[in-house]
Amino acid sequence: MHNLRAILMIIGSMAFFTVEDMFIKQLSTVMPVAEVLLLICIGCAAIFTIWALLRRDRIFTARNWRPMILLRASTEAVGSIAFVTALSRVEISTVGAVFQSMPLVVTLGAAVFLKERVGWRRWSAISVGFIGVLMIIRPGFSAFEPQALWVLVAVVAVAARDLMTRVMDVAVPSTVVSMQAYLAVLPAALLALWVSGATPVAPDLTLSGMLAIAMLAGTLGYALIVSGMRLGDASAVTPFRYARLVFTMIGGILVFGERPDMMTYLGSALIIASGLYSFLRERKLARLDRDMLMADLEAPRI
Repeated sequence: MHNLRAILMIIGSMAFFTVEDMFIKQLSTVMPVAEVLLLICIGCAAIFTIWALLRRDRIFTARNWRPMILLRASTEAVGSIAFVTALSRVEISTVGAVFQSMPLVVTLGAAVFLKERVGWRRWSAISVGFIGVLMIIRPGFSAFEPQALWVLVAVVAVAARDLMTRVMDVAVPSTVVSMQAYLAVLPAALLALWVSGATPVAPDLTLSGMLAIAMLAGTLGYALIVSGMRLGDASAVTPFRYARLVFTMIGGILVFGERPDMMTYLGSALIIASGLYSFLRERKLARLDRDMLMADLEAPRI
């Protein structure tokens, strides 16, 4: 029962994240994308600050502001800028498809930087997943969209964030970590707005409502994914994070009139299949290591 509730939370969080993405894309057609990100981050940072205060989490203790935590927040800033830039310039279905390669990049980074064991099967899965990415963005072909490379920047930045999360002090409250991430995006968004030379647009009632919905959807998505990952077994709930691609494809078709071609569908299928295989392989190896440890502990001592 716990796993079922957790799975529903994960699916719900992916739906809310897709809603946030769609409103950001729509807002970017009438407002500078950096301004959209700036306003959303101000709202979300305020929400998580209030949440932390209500939970009586200690915000300003020195442990919560160590260099590793601040570096993690900086990767969030890079990832957010790159992701919303991609949303404003590329079809949302393409952004969603390429972004699903992030777990593969995390596995690659864990092998290179954290020295985690990755066998030839998972290396093969990573290679297949990247072939799927190439099928979607198609560099060197007439259908190549250079702006899609912003998604890859976001993928690398978010993967770096997740890798640093693995070695970060678990005692730091998640509300504080989230607040720091949004605060780190603020100067990056201001810099991007200044560099672009775009003129900020004063949101009217309609735009303010859209911004509020994007903020609410992002906050709810975060709350659900944290609750779901804590409630259920990771092996049961993690595969359902790929539901975001389904929601993104549906939103792109119904809301923005996008028509992904067959290569995009095939590339997306390769990314999902390779990601799921890599995850299941990691799960199997963890179970084998656990069984060997238990057998060693239960072996008679002479």
